[in-house]
Amino acid sequence: MRYIVRSFAVALISIIPLAPAMVFGQDAPYVDSKITKDRFNEVTAEDMEMLRSKKILFASRSFGLNIWGGLKALAIKDRKYEFLSSYERFDLFRAGGDVSIIPADEFKKINFIHVLATYWPHTKRMEEIDELMRKEPHNFGKQVDVVIVEFHTALPQNFEQYSEKMDAMRRDFPNVRFIYMTSGFMGPERAKDNENAHAWSEKVRERYQGKQPLYDMGKLLSDDFRGGHAFVPEYSKDPAGVHPNTPEGTTMMAKAFLLILRDTFHWKPAQGEEAPASGATTHPAKEVKVESLPTSHPDYKAVQAILNANGLTKKRVESVTVIENARVVKLYLQEGGIKTLPAEIGMLTELRVLHLYGDRSLKLPLLTQISPAIGKCTKLEELLLNSNDLTTLPSEITALKSLTALSVADNKLKNLPPAVKAWAEKFDAKGLAAQLP
Repeated sequence: MRYIVRSFAVALISIIPLAPAMVFGQDAPYVDSKITKDRFNEVTAEDMEMLRSKKILFASRSFGLNIWGGLKALAIKDRKYEFLSSYERFDLFRAGGDVSIIPADEFKKINFIHVLATYWPHTKRMEEIDELMRKEPHNFGKQVDVVIVEFHTALPQNFEQYSEKMDAMRRDFPNVRFIYMTSGFMGPERAKDNENAHAWSEKVRERYQGKQPLYDMGKLLSDDFRGGHAFVPEYSKDPAGVHPNTPEGTTMMAKAFLLILRDTFHWKPAQGEEAPASGATTHPAKEVKVESLPTSHPDYKAVQAILNANGLTKKRVESVTVIENARVVKLYLQEGGIKTLPAEIGMLTELRVLHLYGDRSLKLPLLTQISPAIGKCTKLEELLLNSNDLTTLPSEITALKSLTALSVADNKLKNLPPAVKAWAEKFDAKGLAAQLP
């Protein structure tokens, strides 16, 4: 009889949803795909009212904009989920990392500050958030309620720097909640980036899952690895295979965002879960060395000229380039207001990756012209030009024969010269067919 009663009690517990207060004293809040699908409906109007009262500091790049888009979509469908009425975004990347573009008293005016952080090196965004939290005139550590730092992709060697910075802020600002995040995934065609992101995320899960609030973006976007180490197809229509930009993808990210925030503010850490004392970090971060160029180097001058030609005089060369063996091998100019790619591009003869895709939602200038000098970049392997206002391509671009990834969709390419059309069809036939009217 005792066994029967106990079995009945266990079965009853398994079918009765646990109230938040019963969960929060145990493992730290965590969201993946299944948890978000199962539990998002628990978020009440009262929860949303509570969240709207909190001061939120969120650092991201474009995946954070996907979350923002999902939050807008949720509010349109149900006003209960309105979360952006006290929101402002600041583009540190465009400002060359200058945190002074964020007013020091901004949290007196609004509740939700979204920082578009410097893209490269990936460690830079942690330095920017650390500065905003600790230093005058901002001292956001005395004002905010929660801090979240997002990576759409990440390198495993950068994990210790992320962990050390987050843990130190958590130690030094005990009244602030910190939500850790795994890295996102891109499409299956970006396998190398995805595997790096997954390796980084596994380190995050090992150290923090169950111990600190964790938004598992990798599992969210892969539908708990149903898509392998890539986002599932229904979450993206991005021709470059980078962004989870469909309504299904962005609302999933937004739902998880609201759920982890709600759960984090209800959660009470168990004793012994405090951040390490100063100097007691068990896994000290190794210095991450990033190669740089002197300002007199021809490659440095070329990139600076490209930025200057587009009025981006505040953006730093170091924040858009990857240097190997004293040459620029990767150039990240995406979503940044690049309107023209001038002749100086031809000086970057070791360039392997060039990202120039646009984002119409940002209301920034889009690419309209590419210099014939791009034909000198014969080592290019990845060229992303989608979501711009290009109407033609120079005939010299056909010299780029080593491409493994080309994206030209969502432009206005019409009546291309036969050789250019054949070149584009060879490397991105689907994208060439997907042009705007």
